[in-house]
Amino acid sequence: MIDDLIAAYRGTRYAVLGADGGTLAEARIGEHVPEVDAVLDAHGARSGVFVTAWNPRSEVTHDDVNADAHASMSLVFAERGLVALPHAGFGEDPAWRAEHGFFVLDLPEDHAVAVAVTYEQNAVVVVERGQAARLVLTSVLDA
Repeated sequence: MIDDLIAAYRGTRYAVLGADGGTLAEARIGEHVPEVDAVLDAHGARSGVFVTAWNPRSEVTHDDVNADAHASMSLVFAERGLVALPHAGFGEDPAWRAEHGFFVLDLPEDHAVAVAVTYEQNAVVVVERGQAARLVLTSVLDA
């Protein structure tokens, strides 16, 4: 189960979206993407974290529940004064539709994991300028 989940995360494209909904940059775990660095540079950031509140524990959840969780997570970042750009994750499995979330700039990894755990997420994806995107698992997988 965990191996399948990790394989799904590795096959996902993590897109940073612009205000118009278009893709600014697209990251993949284990790859360095200069366009992600350009997004970071444009905001004077050193790092970004892809995180979502959708589909807790990777279980398909109703749109209304996902929307409420997304709005709640947005408030968490706004209250902390963080820049949270929109993102969408596109998996390889056509049965799994895109998940919406945030690409949060300069959010410390431990804080990102704590937020993810609050929203019952299995993982986050961390990107540091000049580095490959990395998958960081949370304790939700152990529960």
